[in-house]
Amino acid sequence: MIHKSYLIEQDIKKLDGGITLFYGENLGLINDIKELIKKSNDKCEIIRLNEAEIIKKDIIFFREISSDSLFNEKKIIFIDQVSDKILDLIQEAEKIEGEKSIYLFSDILEKKSKLRLFFEKSDKSNIVPCYEDNEIALKKIIYQSLRDFKNITTENINLIIENCSLNRTKLKNELDKIKSFFLNKTLKTKNLEKL
Repeated sequence: MIHKSYLIEQDIKKLDGGITLFYGENLGLINDIKELIKKSNDKCEIIRLNEAEIIKKDIIFFREISSDSLFNEKKIIFIDQVSDKILDLIQEAEKIEGEKSIYLFSDILEKKSKLRLFFEKSDKSNIVPCYEDNEIALKKIIYQSLRDFKNITTENINLIIENCSLNRTKLKNELDKIKSFFLNKTLKTKNLEKL
């Protein structure tokens, strides 16, 4: 099932259980979604793997998804840097019964990608494309992050957006700098330009 990334950001619980693929050029969004998954599953054991490890030792992967967590409510598996090479293992993993949450993360996947096509056609699995943010999405992040600040003008917001080139990761860094610099929580355009 295909999901829109902004809806998943609003309610990460829509993806509980099963296997989900996140792909796209927006690495900032993908990292934000990883954090949302961690926060909403704070009592779960999180196992981080990458495709190369799984392909070398697929027995360990299948042991992890077949067993329950000993000390936590459930187990969540993050698999980074996936490509079409992992498709056969994912198809096998989907057949294994039980409660599992597996999240796959990839860069851009072409429309011809076998992995992408599998997830787009699957009834049991989810896919979330993570396209580049637009100005509206970034403004929303700025308003949310600086909601306690005074003097949030259109000019100041545009200045912040220009400085980050519509890149969410750069925007987060800029917002961290702003929070550190403006301790009195009042934005001043001249100081913002210098920063």
